[in-house]
Amino acid sequence: MAVRSNPFARRVTLIALTILTGIGLTLASLRYKQPAICQELCTGAQPCQVGQCKFGEQRAGFPIPFVRDAEGGSPTSGWGKVGAEDYFYADLRGFALNVAAYSLALGLFQRLVGWLLRSLQGRRL
Repeated sequence: MAVRSNPFARRVTLIALTILTGIGLTLASLRYKQPAICQELCTGAQPCQVGQCKFGEQRAGFPIPFVRDAEGGSPTSGWGKVGAEDYFYADLRGFALNVAAYSLALGLFQRLVGWLLRSLQGRRL
């Protein structure tokens, strides 16, 4: 009840929920990996074939990839691929920029929906 009567508390709550949703969307973006399929490590001077990646080439996150295959931090079966062990080496600046981008998009969407609802209510009167 106190949040409904206090516009400042309502705004702070809305901003906190927007940021938390932005964090959730950023974590969900880890499923977006480029190149999408890395099944084995590409070594040598020859160009990589389909399904092969070099160390550090595969990245995860969208719009800014903030997790990449960490050289030497992965078991040999995970070389060239982003795995659970690579999340420890995430780029925190990229993570923060993704959270900001998603939060900004959500905030703009909330304003657009609010504006549309207000304009529709004004037409009924």
